[in-house]
Amino acid sequence: MKLNRILIFTLAFILSATLHAQKFKFGSIDIKSLEEKEYELDPEAEAVVLYKKRNTNYMYSNGSGWRLVTEVIERIKIYNKDGFEFASKKIPYYMGDSNESVSIKAVTYNLENGKIVKTKLEGNEIYEEEISEDWSSKNFTMPNINEGSIVEWKYTLTSPYVQTIDEVVCQYDIPIKKLECKIEIPEFFVFRMFPSRFYPINVRQSQNSKTIKVMGSSRSQTGWATTSTTSTGSADILQNTYSINAQNIPALKDEPYVNSMDNYRALVKFEISAYRPRNGTPKLYNTSWEQVTETIYNNPRFGRELTKNKHFTEDLEQILAGNSSQEEKMKAIFQHVQKKVKWDDDYGKYTKKGVSKAYEEGHGNVAEVNLTLVSMLRSAGFNASPVLVSTRSHGIPLFPTKQGFNYVIAAIELPQNMVLLDATDPFSAPNLLPVRDLNWEGRLIREDGTSIAVDLYPKKYNLKKVKVTAKLDTEGEVSGVMISTYKNLNALLYRTNYSNLSEDALISKLESENGDIEIERIRLNNKDNPNRPLTEMIQFTGDNQADFIGGKIYISPLLFLSQTENPFKMEERNYPLDFASAWRNEIDMIVEIPDEYSVESKPEDVQYILPDNLGAYSLSTSVENNKIVISSSSIINKAILPANYYKYLKDIYKKAIDAQLEKIVLAPTQT
Repeated sequence: MKLNRILIFTLAFILSATLHAQKFKFGSIDIKSLEEKEYELDPEAEAVVLYKKRNTNYMYSNGSGWRLVTEVIERIKIYNKDGFEFASKKIPYYMGDSNESVSIKAVTYNLENGKIVKTKLEGNEIYEEEISEDWSSKNFTMPNINEGSIVEWKYTLTSPYVQTIDEVVCQYDIPIKKLECKIEIPEFFVFRMFPSRFYPINVRQSQNSKTIKVMGSSRSQTGWATTSTTSTGSADILQNTYSINAQNIPALKDEPYVNSMDNYRALVKFEISAYRPRNGTPKLYNTSWEQVTETIYNNPRFGRELTKNKHFTEDLEQILAGNSSQEEKMKAIFQHVQKKVKWDDDYGKYTKKGVSKAYEEGHGNVAEVNLTLVSMLRSAGFNASPVLVSTRSHGIPLFPTKQGFNYVIAAIELPQNMVLLDATDPFSAPNLLPVRDLNWEGRLIREDGTSIAVDLYPKKYNLKKVKVTAKLDTEGEVSGVMISTYKNLNALLYRTNYSNLSEDALISKLESENGDIEIERIRLNNKDNPNRPLTEMIQFTGDNQADFIGGKIYISPLLFLSQTENPFKMEERNYPLDFASAWRNEIDMIVEIPDEYSVESKPEDVQYILPDNLGAYSLSTSVENNKIVISSSSIINKAILPANYYKYLKDIYKKAIDAQLEKIVLAPTQT
């Protein structure tokens, strides 16, 4: 093992030295790279970024002022067909008051009969995709892709939005051999730099001078004649430079129980804090959460929308008249908005068409749905406020920024607790948010402009209880009834995943998820009532549930419910385990065995506990006459476990699987 580590280190050092010496130029491809069959440091990689270069700098134009120019070059080697997906690219750009512009040049390289053949990307192979009201992207897939191809593209993004520098992505889902990046910022723009959190990226900072051209004009008057004169000059300014030079960055490997892998990707972020011209008034940007929330609340498409209530006055009067307690009123208002204003799957913290029009039309974006909910709750006398959220796919805002939020929900502050509500999901309920919302903390904004952090994770455990009564025959077939009860987040997920399925499709899915048993009948209770636990009852049969050796029958304690594969594959993990909720799964099973057999041996009872009482697993087996009673329990006591508990959790999963694979042995009864 030690020798292997030395060899890997030596190889990495040689590769690093080679990359340092190698000069990369767009369009300059060598045959050796085309002949390469695999990446030495990750032979299973389906593709690798041979080279990525990014330069971002500010250009000054006398007519239009500053422009932000970013040039990116990427060269990717495709090893096999699984790597073909990395021959496609999406380049998002902003379409606000002034459009950003994108220019693209791209080539595919193949080796044919010992010669390099180039295939250029044509203009008609680039297409536009509308991402949202303000964002679009230029998309393309490289032509003539084969196993062994190299694709290379260069694009330039020119933006008038000089206060926003796109984050530097330093890690992909495939390895990166060499990364070069330079961000050059004039002295007038003051940015804060936030380095990568989970994978170290060294950013070198320096300061240098730069000369820019400046044009001026003057007017002079002689008698009745006016003369205009244009002059060209130059000015020396200082600029701050951030440089990255990295080699052999590993791929970001997917793992289960992660809110979003993008949250743990190696990124370097920049956030503007001030603009300080030499002659003029400095402008300060949001530097605290209070400033960010104040800016958002004062936007007319946010705060002003909360004051609109005439369009629902009559409906609200009927709701309040039909309910007496505060809890009943809250639930009735929530359910009314759920049904009245359907979510159109559009994210965003600001309204588009406004709450009044969305209410009238019966659909709107997330802001129009949940700001309507806040407004109705306030009109009913509740202390309700909007809560800004960054959804799981959007990432975690690490510093005060408006761009950190892409979603909004509602909250009611009560003397003893807080109730969180999201009316976009037909199966959500008070304090039962959709999984997309469960991303660390949100930011509640009160009417007086103050704001507080809000823990978004559920306070109640995510529960699943399974009770099985089964009978085993001498052929190894089992038959019986399984009753599964889902509570809280588990119930919401069940309703979301299965509500649109026909009974036949649901049965087919459940059969495949439960060891290919055959379901003869199924019944669901409270399928459409998110305020009640959901119960699933099935009558089933299943063959091949036993092994026959030497006249004895061998069965697994949990039969078709046994877990056979550990979801945790990595040796180490640098980011936390996010389960979205604390959870508990319980299985109670009674298996009646044939009269001709008795239990000869059974596995020992086991119990495994995570450090600091963060979780546990137990499995017990007992025999009562001709029945085997099995009980299995898994529990995780926190929604998020720090990365340092990963090895313990992985080990418990392994031990739990081993225990479930231990056999109960049935021997023929002596006569």
